[in-house]
Amino acid sequence: MSEISWRIVDRRPLLPVLILSPDVNDLRTVDAVALVDTGATASAVTRDLAERLALPVIGKRLVASAHGDQHVDRYIFRIGIRLPREGEMPAFPFVFEAVEGFRIRSGFAFDALLGMDVLSQCDLTISGGQTGILRFG
Repeated sequence: MSEISWRIVDRRPLLPVLILSPDVNDLRTVDAVALVDTGATASAVTRDLAERLALPVIGKRLVASAHGDQHVDRYIFRIGIRLPREGEMPAFPFVFEAVEGFRIRSGFAFDALLGMDVLSQCDLTISGGQTGILRFG
């Protein structure tokens, strides 16, 4: 099982991730910062990230948020996590299976949302509100 730990800043569990196309033959990645959100049933990306990977819109989805209910674009994408390097060898990221996610607004301290569609495959620990540990694989 792999593990990554990170610092939680200002009580926001923000985790560096990679966003990838759902096509396993497409190795392009986009670096992103994801909010770890156990209250979200699905993961999400901003329109900018979706456009950078040329993700097609596959329809709309009704999403309930603090700003009210709204219909937003849906995308299929993969989420990857860089593994810590061991010695001189480069580490390949761990990449989860493709998920059907949705679009979130830009302008926050994050550009992706890591929801329960991915988190349910992991063990998540938050220690003292300052450190997050995610075990997966």
